[in-house]
Amino acid sequence: MSRLVVALLLFFATLFLAAHYAEGRKLLLLLRQGQPLWVMVALGLEALFLFNLAGFYHALYRAMGLRESWKRLLVLVTASSFVGLVTPGGALSGTALIVADAVKRGATLARAVLISLLFYLFDYGAFVLVLIGVFGYLWLKGRLNFYEEVAAALLLLFVVAQVLVILAAMHRPEKLISLAQRVVSLVLLFVPRGRREAWRERAVNFVLHLTEAAQWLAKRPHGLGWVVLHALLVEVLGIGILGAVFFAFAGGVSLGTLLIGYAVGVLFLIVSITPSGVGFVEGAMTATLSSLGVPPESAVLVTFVYRGITVWLPFLAGMVSLRWLRREEIF
Repeated sequence: MSRLVVALLLFFATLFLAAHYAEGRKLLLLLRQGQPLWVMVALGLEALFLFNLAGFYHALYRAMGLRESWKRLLVLVTASSFVGLVTPGGALSGTALIVADAVKRGATLARAVLISLLFYLFDYGAFVLVLIGVFGYLWLKGRLNFYEEVAAALLLLFVVAQVLVILAAMHRPEKLISLAQRVVSLVLLFVPRGRREAWRERAVNFVLHLTEAAQWLAKRPHGLGWVVLHALLVEVLGIGILGAVFFAFAGGVSLGTLLIGYAVGVLFLIVSITPSGVGFVEGAMTATLSSLGVPPESAVLVTFVYRGITVWLPFLAGMVSLRWLRREEIF
């Protein structure tokens, strides 16, 4: 890993710790006050969540004909979570780490990017199933807020765009190449004239490799069953973490309130402009839980602890993983 990249990550990590150190101390104190068994369940489920993400990528790698160990993917997933949390680029920066590692270990850039596209497509697709059920219920009850509708629409547009890109790569590659050329033509307006042709050629070659990888996968879809399973487990484990926090600090929760609180939290995590949704998720979850009858103090406490567990455990694991990757010098 280059010294500049390490220095930047250390800088951003220091900023994160400076901004959230008090919250981390408060989280440790609160965890001691909760029901010990349920606190341990929540922490254990978060650990399983990270292992499942590694399994998610492992299934995608196998489906794309790539070989990588589960252990290394766990390191990459936790390091990616850390980078996505502390850097301004958010999840995009974390994903770039996984893409760069796959390319360094022999995958084409197009195939590595396709793996990331498929990861988010299946991940968000599984969440959309939860979201449809929850928001359908809220709509029937007349309790769906405008800002929730806007956030859901943004997520659906993103998922639809991913589906269209992958389908075009599989079945209408000429359309995708034509679209890429138009986009590149706009971008090239800001590139020096002497370098425009090289950029145009790289863009076309990338799209060609992307379509080849997508068509290769379309002929061998048998490995996608495991991908779907891991995507669904992401939702099951996420709901389980929030449920365990409720039992640890609020004595329990109804299934409807649990699902709605989880869906709103994840939705704003995805569409938020801040890394890991910091600031947006907490406000949206607290307001939603309070509107569902959860006492305001319990809504604040549960949201704070849930977010603390799902942020700080990946942060700490990611710091260790980055040290391991630095020794390997993947960049």
